[in-house]
Amino acid sequence: MTRDAVITERLVVRPPQDADRSRFVELFGDADFMAFATDVLTEEQAHARFDHMAEVCRAIPFGKQPVVELASGRIVGYTGVDHIEVDGRAWLEWGYRLASDARGRGYATEASLALLAKARETYAGELLAIIDPANVASRHVIGKLGFTFWKQTPIDGDPCDLFTLTLGDG
Repeated sequence: MTRDAVITERLVVRPPQDADRSRFVELFGDADFMAFATDVLTEEQAHARFDHMAEVCRAIPFGKQPVVELASGRIVGYTGVDHIEVDGRAWLEWGYRLASDARGRGYATEASLALLAKARETYAGELLAIIDPANVASRHVIGKLGFTFWKQTPIDGDPCDLFTLTLGDG
């Protein structure tokens, strides 16, 4: 286990490792995993997305990273931040995504709360979350994480609900 890992009762959230690549390429190409995303990724796009995820984690200790089920050792998704620009402003955008067979177990909330605790140790400022208005489950999770509704705005032409959370004195 890496020293950067966050461990909960059922999960490990840790920076991505080279050995995780094939699992994420598989997940990024899965329509169920990529629900509420623009589209599934090609193999080349999936490799690039994994590389980007690893790069962000090297710079930000709470960048998007694997969520690993302790009981099975299987990567079931990810949680954390990435960079995004919305309405001309640069943000750290909080997101999470789980494999369909890992949903409904509270994993997104559990993993995100653990990584948010780590974020609070090193970051003061606002975080943004972008939720598809039809994604009722994700709206529940983001509320449990303490984010509050800010506004609805189009992103890539689709209406999205934006939520914010301020950490520290930010």
